[in-house]
Amino acid sequence: MSVRLDRHDALDLELYRRVVGGEDVEVDESLFERTDERRAALLDLVAGGASVYGVTVGLGYLTDRTIGLEDQDALQRSLLLARASGFASPLPRGVVRGATLLRLTGFLSGHAAVSAGLCRFLVDRLNDGWDPVVPSGPYGASGEISPLAHLFQTYIGEGLVREGDEIVPASIALERRGLAPYRPLPKEGGALLNGAPFATALGVHLGQRLGGLLAQAHVDAALAVELVGASTRPYSRRIGELSRDPAQQRVHERLLELLEGGSPFEDRLQGPASFRVVPQVHGAVLDQLETFEARLVRALGAVTDSPLILPGDEREPAGSYPSGSFHAAAIALQLDSLAIGVAQLTNLVERRLHRLLDTRFSGLPEQLAVDPGRQAGVVSVHKAVVGLVAENRLLASPASVHATDTSSGQEDVQAFEFVAAEQLGRALDNLELALACELVALRQGFYLRGAPPPQPLLAAVLEKVAAAVPPVIVDRTLTGDVERARELIAANALVP
Repeated sequence: MSVRLDRHDALDLELYRRVVGGEDVEVDESLFERTDERRAALLDLVAGGASVYGVTVGLGYLTDRTIGLEDQDALQRSLLLARASGFASPLPRGVVRGATLLRLTGFLSGHAAVSAGLCRFLVDRLNDGWDPVVPSGPYGASGEISPLAHLFQTYIGEGLVREGDEIVPASIALERRGLAPYRPLPKEGGALLNGAPFATALGVHLGQRLGGLLAQAHVDAALAVELVGASTRPYSRRIGELSRDPAQQRVHERLLELLEGGSPFEDRLQGPASFRVVPQVHGAVLDQLETFEARLVRALGAVTDSPLILPGDEREPAGSYPSGSFHAAAIALQLDSLAIGVAQLTNLVERRLHRLLDTRFSGLPEQLAVDPGRQAGVVSVHKAVVGLVAENRLLASPASVHATDTSSGQEDVQAFEFVAAEQLGRALDNLELALACELVALRQGFYLRGAPPPQPLLAAVLEKVAAAVPPVIVDRTLTGDVERARELIAANALVP
């Protein structure tokens, strides 16, 4: 299977994910022709004496320094080497592959004025499984210069590449393919570094993770409601309709779907607030996520290069146009917002779990112990979740509000999308672990209650959890139980 691109903005989330998942890319020949046409326009500008950033004049505030043709090879190579300064653990392969794909589609617009040869080289590397090692940070430059340098210096034979389970120098990986290192033409080194493809690639990766964990949070909440016999009237469809919030209404529908099969609207005692506000919190996060995905769809077709070589029209002349589109503020802001939503989800998990351990709310033995007073039951998992909640509240502090001078003041503001993404990723790890802890307690609660839930969907979920997590009859360390529950969540095995 392959994905064919006949426009530079042809990607949607489905096509993007297919390529990131390993499918090949085919590009309509007309797009290569257009890139060469725009490349010729750049060369005409240079021949006419125009100043083009990173081609005929220096970088940063050194734009008064003239660069001659004899300096171009050294300059383009230097751009890809001197700015690679990451040290942290590598980014996921899918994120790096996604950034490569988005750099290609941006180039295929023609506005970066790179050659068709460079575009073809990107296509070939996507199709032969080229897998550069790109550190996840720390990055404090404006735009994404440093991670893009780590990614694309591998094309000139520098840096590291994964070959299966092996990490090898890029020069060796090129040799194994019978390839010479790519020689960037004037402007191409800078074009490879100027843009914001990683913001979008990170956003798609993290958004997909959050969607899966939100679906799991619906299941955990429904199991908790069933276990303690809380009233399900707060999940009434009519209440959802009265909210006038489409995302919240879908959460009402999902909870009732999970809880169907019993008597969901019988008049039971009112549950604690943490049980009643599930549609409001989960619905708010779902709305955040859908808004974010709409932003990502637009970003898939965006051109984020700088400078752009634009043709003239009736409003503006042809020429080289500096751009601020490398500044991924919109995505960084929404990553920060999602981290706040994840903190709210984790708060609810902790509150529900605390209620399950309290006989006044659950009607079950204290701390879900077989012999309360002599045994601790599953109280330790609640204490772990309290720590996760504390960390997620700290991780909800926005990264995108910061700005710092670099490059002698030329780069004086940053989006910090990598910091925001790192915080959201850690918060999602913590949410996943908190949901696993809650599942261990829920499994124990249903064991003590003596019967599975009557709802077929929840009964099937509980059966899978029970197969991996034995009941706590005598106190034991629960680390292994939580890890097995977490593996089920990560595999999306518990969302019917």
